[in-house]
Amino acid sequence: MSRFAIRSNLAALAFVVATGGLAAGAVMAAPTADGGPAAMQQRHHGGGGFHKAMRDGLMIPGLGPVTKAQVAELKLDEKQQALFKTAQDSQRSLHEARREAGGKRHDLLKAQLDSGKLDPRALIEASDKSRDAFGAQAKQVRDQWLAVWDSLNDTQRGQVTAMVKERQARMQERHAKMEARHGKGKAPAETAPAAN
Repeated sequence: MSRFAIRSNLAALAFVVATGGLAAGAVMAAPTADGGPAAMQQRHHGGGGFHKAMRDGLMIPGLGPVTKAQVAELKLDEKQQALFKTAQDSQRSLHEARREAGGKRHDLLKAQLDSGKLDPRALIEASDKSRDAFGAQAKQVRDQWLAVWDSLNDTQRGQVTAMVKERQARMQERHAKMEARHGKGKAPAETAPAAN
């Protein structure tokens, strides 16, 4: 291959990497309304199941969501139900505030695109400000969910433990099926002897 062809290919590759990096940076800089990679993964696999569980269910920090039906199985008393409602309302308020902030970030991106002058630093700065602004509120919501957990009696905690074990088992089963489907664990292909 000639030097010119190699340079052309390298230049094209560099362009693809650079433009992909800009797009990935903009996507990564965007704040998520629900709080992170696990939530994003659920969105791709669960058809909104995570959001429905968050809207109607109980979120136990570190363990994940407990669905509305599972919460009903816990038979919460009046005090627990009051703590649950407080945490749920706070979660909704946080979600709405983050959604509005995300809309403002998208408006900033649209304004930049319309003007033809992209400024990734401004987008990152807006995302950082948004994340910083919601840090204290998110911690408060987390603490309210932990207060619900703290209010559970031993029987209820045992029920939650069983629910989480069942969920983990299903996840491991899906993971094993996915690995089998994508060919992980197959024996490496035999290599043919080199021709002389």
